[in-house]
Amino acid sequence: MRGTAPGLRREVAHPPVPLRFLGATLLLLAAHGSARAQDDGARLYMMVPDDTTIASLRLHRLHSNLAVDPGATAGSALDTNLAVFQFVQALDLGGRQSFIFLVVPASRISAGDGRGDSETIHGLGDVQLGFVYGLHGAPALPTAEYARHRPGLAVNALAKIFFPTGAYSSGRSINVGANRWALRLGAPVVYAIGKGMADPGLVTIELMPTVTFFGANDDPFGSDRSRQKPLFIFEGHLTRGLGRRLWASLDILWREGGEFEVDGADAGNPQRALSLGGTATFALGSSASLRFSAGGVVARNEHGPNGWILRTIVGVAF
Repeated sequence: MRGTAPGLRREVAHPPVPLRFLGATLLLLAAHGSARAQDDGARLYMMVPDDTTIASLRLHRLHSNLAVDPGATAGSALDTNLAVFQFVQALDLGGRQSFIFLVVPASRISAGDGRGDSETIHGLGDVQLGFVYGLHGAPALPTAEYARHRPGLAVNALAKIFFPTGAYSSGRSINVGANRWALRLGAPVVYAIGKGMADPGLVTIELMPTVTFFGANDDPFGSDRSRQKPLFIFEGHLTRGLGRRLWASLDILWREGGEFEVDGADAGNPQRALSLGGTATFALGSSASLRFSAGGVVARNEHGPNGWILRTIVGVAF
């Protein structure tokens, strides 16, 4: 047996769960993803069986002044179609479960000018590379032991780098790429309630504070240099399993900060916004899942994001 994190409790009193019934239930816990325009999503930083590999394709429809740049809002509403491929690999580091993930997005953005005309841009976006490390309550376990593992508190550390690889032109105010580096740091916390991790009625309470630090854009639209102050995002989810093939969640997101400095002067545009939404995830057979989610901004200041987002995610676990 692999090492167990200090202080971990394990449920061993009840009989083992038959492995032939685990596929759909475990798959619902393995739909990791981390590159959405406004949030990461529910059950994305939970444990999965050791050595799990996940590939997913996500399709987003976003009507908002926030497109694909995680920090910047536009002056008017944009219609964005976003496709994201993501690859996730679970790792065993000293007996603790960790993840490494790669995100490759592509977008099509339509921006209106208020007079009935619109401009459409498209291309590959900023590639992202991320790492999650289980600090507490996240041992690396094979499938059978994972299913019997008693739920409880799990604390993780998250780091994600945004590379300036996306299509960009300083002659446009709206772009697919951000032309800057960014680093997001966070501490995803999950408190799970149930008889085991494979419990079809598993309940989770999830809290994820993050802060994103931005590099400078040395070729911005309309100025010589711009830089953005750190952006704080707090994300929360309450989820419940509704059988072996379905779970649902209520989602909340708060973001604050991210004021720009343009040519050394504060732009006076810090963001504040509160969003609410919901998610439902279905198991498809024993190796795939389908996730639907929707959300919208319910309160904001004049510089915060607005609008709504619809998302469909297809994931396959290996």
